[in-house]
Amino acid sequence: MNPFKVFIPTTRGAARILSITKEAPEIRSVLCIEGSFEALPVSAGYDQFVRRPTGVVEKLLGEGSYRTDLDKPITQGDSWQLGLLLAHVLDAAHRLASRRIGLPAAGAVWASGEVTPALDIRPVDHMRQKFNESCALLKDMHDGGTRITLLLHPSNLEDIADLVPEDWNIIAADTMHDAIAGMDIEIALPPATMTVKAQPPGRRRGRLFIGAGLGAAMLGLITYHLPVQALKNAISYEEAGQHRALLMEIRTNLARKNWVVTNAFYFFEVFYLGGRSQKLAEALDITISTDSTPQQPAAHATIDPDTEQACRDSLAAGQRIETVFPMLPATGCPVRLTVENSFDHKVRVWLAVTGKGAAGAPEVQFRSGADLPPGDRFQTPPFPVTNDGLTLYAVVSDRPDFGWRKWFENLVQTPDGPVTRANIERLTGSGIGVVVARQPETADFQ
Repeated sequence: MNPFKVFIPTTRGAARILSITKEAPEIRSVLCIEGSFEALPVSAGYDQFVRRPTGVVEKLLGEGSYRTDLDKPITQGDSWQLGLLLAHVLDAAHRLASRRIGLPAAGAVWASGEVTPALDIRPVDHMRQKFNESCALLKDMHDGGTRITLLLHPSNLEDIADLVPEDWNIIAADTMHDAIAGMDIEIALPPATMTVKAQPPGRRRGRLFIGAGLGAAMLGLITYHLPVQALKNAISYEEAGQHRALLMEIRTNLARKNWVVTNAFYFFEVFYLGGRSQKLAEALDITISTDSTPQQPAAHATIDPDTEQACRDSLAAGQRIETVFPMLPATGCPVRLTVENSFDHKVRVWLAVTGKGAAGAPEVQFRSGADLPPGDRFQTPPFPVTNDGLTLYAVVSDRPDFGWRKWFENLVQTPDGPVTRANIERLTGSGIGVVVARQPETADFQ
């Protein structure tokens, strides 16, 4: 398998790990700029991070001294630990893209985080600044065909989720086990040194049987752990309103082509997210009525009295909207929408009504948002509609809207059928309720 380039974010740009060279055990580990004889300021911390009994690299890989070359300096902090440990693991698996390996890189990994002696990953500071300083480099590599992977603690992913392009791969992990599993890395750890006493044949067979049983149990635990941890990540993103990160987590796990993970995420998407989306959409009770105020606002004060009366007669009692937007008797009808929340939680609702503008492009005739507690209702102010290809869009969720508001705006402003479907799928695929109602004569977008 082709190797990966590894980049460590800093507040002054991303430093790439160019090579890792094993040294004699009595030599201290150092970080250097490639071609330099001078150790970087964090080399003492790197040596402690590598060497037993304080470090974890020797514990994992059996070697305790290295020279690691970078293309840019790292001067302070501990956020380099995750990227360097990942680079050591990739190097042990012969999958680190270094100066010594001439194979093209399969992708680039941008990793930041502290690592504890127990191999837990901790979040770090200044993540948005680090991403902004690295973004141009990562985008250039992506445009050149390199697959970009971000490896971060879940809380650090939340810090930058709104900045990350949707087609980049994200691995959110709070342990090195999850990080290595997410990268699909297989490494051969060194065997433990032990003294084995001679055993009678019967006892040796029993020990072998127990060992095989433990191996099967461990395999079962690993197979079980993969979807469980991945689903925990996905659920945490959904609950926090990190919907772009949620879709990336789903896409990343489906790309593993592990049948256990694939089946777990199939049920998660269809029954959990799909069920939430449908339940939220069905919880919205939307009705349309004409403005019953005798004196109309200035926005439509010029409406002919007969036209106004025809509009009022058409929708006097209000009409519930489900999948069809009603035909109105004339252009320029003043209408208002009433939305009631029958969901069991407070929800955020965004509404828009569009018609045909110049050259057939959609023209937003009304847009509004509201927070609705359970059982509460929201009534829009009156607005005139032209009765030309009218469409109502309603999007609802009990999660924060910063993760999905842009999809709603794209849905409203984009007339193209495939793009419309893609935005609806993003919303419903992340557990957001969507209601779309069109007038009967317009083409069925589905």
